[in-house]
Amino acid sequence: MTRAVIYCRCSTEEESQRDALVQQKAEAENCVRHNGWHLVDSYVESRSGTTTKGRTEYNRLIDDLSKDKFDVIVIKSQDRLMRNVGEWYRFVELLSGEQKKLYMYLDNKYYTPDDALITGIKAILAEEYSRELSKKINNAHRNRQKNSGNIILTNNTYGFKKLPDKSVVLVEEEARVKKKMYELCAAGYGSRTIASILKNEGVVNRRGKPFTESAILKIIRSPLNCGTVVMNQRHYDFEAKQTIRVPKEEQIVCENKVPAIVSKELWQAANDQITRRKMLKKNGSNETIGKKPGRYLVSSKIFCGLCGEPYYRQTRQRYKDHTPIYEWKCKTYIETGRNPGQYERPQLRKVGLEEVRGCDNVHLNEKVLERLLERICKERYFPDKEKIIQDMVSILKRVLKEQDIQPDIDKELRKKQKVMEQHRLLVDKLLEGIISDDVYRMKQTQFEEEMNFIENRLQEFQSKKAEGNVLEKRLAYIEAKLREGNAIEKASVAGMLEEVEKIVIFPEYMELHFSYSDLLGINDSDIVPKDAANIIKVEYGHLFDYRKQKKDDREQIVDIMKKSPNTTAKEIADELGVPLGTIHYRIRKLKKENRIRFNGAGGKGAWEVLD
Repeated sequence: MTRAVIYCRCSTEEESQRDALVQQKAEAENCVRHNGWHLVDSYVESRSGTTTKGRTEYNRLIDDLSKDKFDVIVIKSQDRLMRNVGEWYRFVELLSGEQKKLYMYLDNKYYTPDDALITGIKAILAEEYSRELSKKINNAHRNRQKNSGNIILTNNTYGFKKLPDKSVVLVEEEARVKKKMYELCAAGYGSRTIASILKNEGVVNRRGKPFTESAILKIIRSPLNCGTVVMNQRHYDFEAKQTIRVPKEEQIVCENKVPAIVSKELWQAANDQITRRKMLKKNGSNETIGKKPGRYLVSSKIFCGLCGEPYYRQTRQRYKDHTPIYEWKCKTYIETGRNPGQYERPQLRKVGLEEVRGCDNVHLNEKVLERLLERICKERYFPDKEKIIQDMVSILKRVLKEQDIQPDIDKELRKKQKVMEQHRLLVDKLLEGIISDDVYRMKQTQFEEEMNFIENRLQEFQSKKAEGNVLEKRLAYIEAKLREGNAIEKASVAGMLEEVEKIVIFPEYMELHFSYSDLLGINDSDIVPKDAANIIKVEYGHLFDYRKQKKDDREQIVDIMKKSPNTTAKEIADELGVPLGTIHYRIRKLKKENRIRFNGAGGKGAWEVLD
């Protein structure tokens, strides 16, 4: 029995008809039954479009086309498949290559290669129709907006409700939530803190979920909440097949178009706070926070062992010199802070959250993390740095050797010598009267042209040789940098992380999870269980806990004083290899904590450790 599938898609003018797609599907199924075929699958597209981008069912059909899942595709007409000439011919080529059939039940016929010209013309006409329709729709939208027509407001717009007569009213309870967002933001609270406050109060969006940081930022930035509607912000470009943003000067701004949730003064104050927080002062210039230059080696791999949330890269400034410090922090901490009493964020400390739980896991200083991963890689992978450098230098040398052009220079010099010798003989023959002046002038011209050609060739080769000398110096420079720097270590870490499935962080250790299937190159789930993993546990103590690390540093001083009560701060600094000022600071902290005291005066006496 012939295996058939159906593909259905409503046209643009039918999208408003609720039952158009249902009726088209029923017609296609009747066609399959009438022809006595076996219906294998149905591909029902819920959206229109002139290209295949975003059409999930069409793309699924193309995937199944090469899997020998069916014999014939049933469609209503050619324009239901697509209205793009290029896409049509690509589909026909694929259809012929897989030896499948296309049946159009509206015309009651199969597509054949003889129809190529006619169907091509139909595709051109359909594409032109879509182009004109797109222009009409865009012009209609612009005219409506210019004439202050009704605004387009979705039912999911929080705080507003559109009535059947297309007027807009406020949803009072939601409007109060939005107003509170603006008041908190204008008072200096960040969007993360606002999200935590609302979550603590049990406030959720229309889907029953807590407001996210990005959702709150989007709400505060929207002028709709102060009654201003900005229309014509985006425009669908038919030729580019994408929605593009319209320049600000071409956008249509209508004030007092909808009821205002907040005053314009409060809206501006909240937005000024966002702008102020967004700009980071660095070396006297403004730098926007949050712009990621690119992905990092551990992106999407680090997870919190306490709450299970991912770690994100954050940037802060050192207080003393404003140099940037890059850290990886748990998502729960970023949004909520610590648990109550565990060093909460200052803003959350003011509010005093009761219900929301934070995360007490450590932050990962990026530089310290990189050194730790390099150490793990060196211990587990044993990369031979010297061998890698030698291999790289050897490859570069071979490249330089291939570029050795001295033999070409020598060849051209021999040619030059030969031409000069021929010219000398020519002059001798002229002086001896063997050749005439006309013959001499003709040969002289030939020699000059040949000599000019050789000189140009020599000049080119000399330039390339000079470049080769630069490459030799560059090679020496690269080799020195490879030996001095940590490029090899970083490359080794990158290779190791390619095999790491995830890194789970705990306060005093981390777990590196390696998938057995990835390590062995096996994709068969029957051979390797899905939950099978090779886990490496790496202890690092208080390496990432600043406070506990400082406490450990002070404990070292206490241990030294226990062993040598008469020791001096200078001797402690020399033994620990830290500056004397740092030792003085730690001793002061220990005295304030009543951990130690000095018995004596004038620099004479002994240290006493207080238990």
